[in-house]
Amino acid sequence: MPQRDPGVYLEDIEHYTAAAVRFVAGYSLEQYLADEKTRAAVERVLEICGEAMNGLYKTAPAIAKKIPHSRDIIGFRSILAHGYAEIDHSKVYDIAVRHAPDLLAAVKEALREFPEPKS
Repeated sequence: MPQRDPGVYLEDIEHYTAAAVRFVAGYSLEQYLADEKTRAAVERVLEICGEAMNGLYKTAPAIAKKIPHSRDIIGFRSILAHGYAEIDHSKVYDIAVRHAPDLLAAVKEALREFPEPKS
């Protein structure tokens, strides 16, 4: 399987992190906990972020290491994918509300290193 360009992984992380932020916008923890669809959507997009971060780490570890908590993001993906019975929904909410905006900013900064494709 051919490796993807590191910029594509960064774009995926940006897209799905932004989705997590949008999905929890305006939600209190209590509202989030009561909304099964939103919880499932947030968990899924964070799982995809972790998978994309893992791909970035494999193809461009120097870039991945510049993103704060990149290894933790990969580890959290494993919890979401394999430890579903042990998911702490309050922690997922906290990550989406408090940490995802910082990840989004770091990824946007990393994307500045990649030129726009020429037409």
